[in-house]
Amino acid sequence: MIAKPGVSFVAIAMFLMVYSSVFSQNKKIDSLKTIVQTGIKDTVMVHALNAMSIEVLNNENIPGSRIYAEQANELAIQLEYKKGEAYALKNIGLAAYYQGDYMEVLDYWAQSLSTFEEIQDTLGIANLVNNLGAVYYSQGSNAKALNYYLRSLSISEKIQDAYNTSQTLLNIGGLYAEMLNFDKALEYYNRIEKYRISLNSPAITVAYFMGVGEIYFEQGFYSEALKFYEEALSNTLNITMQSNNLIKLGMVEFKIGNKDKANDYLKEAYRIANNNNQQLLVVQALIALGIVNQQNNFNKAIQSYQEAEVLAKRMEANDELRDIYEGLYQTYELAGDYLNAFEYQKYYLAQKDLLFNLESDDKIRGLQFDFDLEKKEDQIGLLEKEAEITELEAKRQQNAFYVSLLVSGLILLLGIGVFKRYKYVKKSNKIISEEKNRSENLLLNILPEETAKELKLNGKVQAKKFESVTVLFTDFKGFTHYAQNLSPEELVRSVDYYFSKFDEIMDKYGMEKIKTIGDAYMCAGGLPFPSEDHPIKMIEAAFEIARFIDESKKLSNGNITHFDVRIGINTGPVVAGVVGIKKFAYDIWGDTVNVASRMESKSEPGRINISENTYKLIKDSFECEYRGEIDVKNKGMMKMYFVNKQINKEIEQIKKEKNPII
Repeated sequence: MIAKPGVSFVAIAMFLMVYSSVFSQNKKIDSLKTIVQTGIKDTVMVHALNAMSIEVLNNENIPGSRIYAEQANELAIQLEYKKGEAYALKNIGLAAYYQGDYMEVLDYWAQSLSTFEEIQDTLGIANLVNNLGAVYYSQGSNAKALNYYLRSLSISEKIQDAYNTSQTLLNIGGLYAEMLNFDKALEYYNRIEKYRISLNSPAITVAYFMGVGEIYFEQGFYSEALKFYEEALSNTLNITMQSNNLIKLGMVEFKIGNKDKANDYLKEAYRIANNNNQQLLVVQALIALGIVNQQNNFNKAIQSYQEAEVLAKRMEANDELRDIYEGLYQTYELAGDYLNAFEYQKYYLAQKDLLFNLESDDKIRGLQFDFDLEKKEDQIGLLEKEAEITELEAKRQQNAFYVSLLVSGLILLLGIGVFKRYKYVKKSNKIISEEKNRSENLLLNILPEETAKELKLNGKVQAKKFESVTVLFTDFKGFTHYAQNLSPEELVRSVDYYFSKFDEIMDKYGMEKIKTIGDAYMCAGGLPFPSEDHPIKMIEAAFEIARFIDESKKLSNGNITHFDVRIGINTGPVVAGVVGIKKFAYDIWGDTVNVASRMESKSEPGRINISENTYKLIKDSFECEYRGEIDVKNKGMMKMYFVNKQINKEIEQIKKEKNPII
């Protein structure tokens, strides 16, 4: 029931380049702060800021890490110090990775990779390719992750970089282990042996022993697993790794039958994690104690589970809550307390259902992630083809020049040559024109026209801030339930039916479609060209969406599944731009987007729910129903309004003339 830390440990070890004791970490941070505080703006300062970014990230201070990396990037740009800029961009992306914003990660790492390529830093290129593999791994795209890892391994081995080679081997081994291909995983882990001793790196050593131990544990070879976990513990300096290691040792000892020793390891893991405020590891240690004591000490097992339950609820650790409820109902059942056993079995089943729904949502987001990346790759292909056409045009002109010289003295052949050249030019120009038009149309299907022009002109798109944008989200009620029961073809056909109409409506009102995420549809008004009437236009579009949904239910179309739609709208400032270098997409960010999403989730089927910001802008044009203040996750209490109908301006004007204000 305990979550397996082995695979996730390997993925993290790839990034955090150095592990050390808390004392040595703090000492190094103090030393770096001394350099930063000198205020001398030179390349040494850039190195110090980048190093500080990594060190504070090792201490789990992600916002602080990003601040130092951004300062390093700003100074490196001022100094035109490309290497420092490349590492700063990499570190900003690294902070975004641990915050789960993978599209932002791709943006910064694409810039970093481009800079490394510009200065021909092969080691930096290898590391970035490895990191991109980890992004795909985080999104569940194992095949693509493996492709990037193998590319990184090839580069690292060619430049004979033992550290990056070892990290990549760890990642590939961990990936195969997650796919339950244990023989292949061991093959890559064993290749680390020739690097491990010479590197003398605790991080690599511990990752190797933990990874191999995890494989033997999963296969039931507990004696072998114990040997590797004990080796890992003897090399552990980092406290987080130490607690994790002790939990694994405790579970192996329990499997072997040494319950007393298992208890000792788990109590020590609990003590270390608790002293260092590592709440998730505290919960995992308590769950393990519950398992170990379940058969022979009911009270102690229940006490461990109940303490873990309080922490897990506070942290919203859903996987751990499932394991806790399972352990509690099993323990109560063994103790003969069937009333409590039945109660916690209900909690366990409900938690399993919740996790199933979350996993379904993750799969949909993963498919969307792959789809977005595919679009970016297709676009890069189109741009490359356009470059090839330009190159062919240059070669054609060169050939034409040589042909002209060759036939200049041959009058008879000149006429034939001119005629053939005319036909060739006409045909080539037609092909070039058709290909360029096709490229233009495909590009405009992906990006706004202004953004597409900027991308072709400069090769990149600068992010822009818009002070007033109206953002709309829609979501189908009960979509997860339908997704479980419909075939993939039926599901895609139904979603395409609705979203195609939504696209038509957005075009009609001049709104910009941003993206779809599973069954969610997102669009915005007031960009890329600012306008004044975007809140009103967006609500008019929302009413047309609602009418279309209602009308579609009346049609007897057996091929389409009918849904109810929730609509949420908010107005405010956003930042807009294009992320990544492959399969790029136009996107927007900011609190305005988050609030719009919350408006949708707090809406009701068939209703348009708007924020107070939007209400102030449209209240004279639409009849609205105040809903009161509603609690919104991470935002607190917020005022919300249902939009009921549009106000007839002519009737309102007549009323004002009959009842003038004096």
